[in-house]
Amino acid sequence: MADVTYKEYNLSDGVTYGPVKSRRLGSSLGVNILPFGVKVCSFNCNYCQCGWTTDTVDPQALAKYKFPTAREVGDDLRKTLQDLKAKGETLNCITLAGNGEPTLHPDFLKVVKEILSVRDEVMPGVRVDILSNAAHLDRADVVEGLNLLDARYMKLDAGSEEQFLNMNSPVTEVGIWDVVKQLPKLKDFTIQAMFTHGRRDNTDEKSVVDWINTVKRVKPKSVQIYSVDRFPADKKISKVERELLDEIAQALTQQTGIAAEVFG
Repeated sequence: MADVTYKEYNLSDGVTYGPVKSRRLGSSLGVNILPFGVKVCSFNCNYCQCGWTTDTVDPQALAKYKFPTAREVGDDLRKTLQDLKAKGETLNCITLAGNGEPTLHPDFLKVVKEILSVRDEVMPGVRVDILSNAAHLDRADVVEGLNLLDARYMKLDAGSEEQFLNMNSPVTEVGIWDVVKQLPKLKDFTIQAMFTHGRRDNTDEKSVVDWINTVKRVKPKSVQIYSVDRFPADKKISKVERELLDEIAQALTQQTGIAAEVFG
């Protein structure tokens, strides 16, 4: 089990890391199915704790990296779970996240099946989740893999193309309406929305109204609202006060009936 490395940003040098005490997920064992020690992502979010994205994610760029195989992921996860079990430690969930966007793995479906198989073998009943930017739902294998998991937390920080570019700065050609169009392919999913102040601010009235209308359109089972808690890529953004996050959550629920939970 590799530790999270704390240089300037949080990047994993292995497959498993933690368990991490997550304010949203509880005791979560992280699983990184991306190349070690480098960020590989189709977004360049201002608040990312992995730092800025420094490369594209076209096939030529991705071919430069070594992704762990499904067997390597399974072997590492099995050993980590066995070690935790031997120590009497319990988990709330196993979470696919890691050094960027996990659905960029070229054998994503095969990796998901291996993770679920190891979970069933060593710690049956522990939830397997994913944190994803929802940018690759045009791939049938990605949709199938996501729908096999126990919970899907999909990013949606904006409700307009302008604010999407401001907050998430994709390094691929995906736009917000591509994401919105594809999300209905998923089984029940939760939207995670990050709000920030400063140079990248999505808390003004128009941005919040646009976001609420877009959340209503995609119909998630629930929404998680939060702000900066770790070292962000953009040093000129800041945390949104809990009172404002609560107001945004209340407005969403009042206008859409969708349950929203705030994590300050």
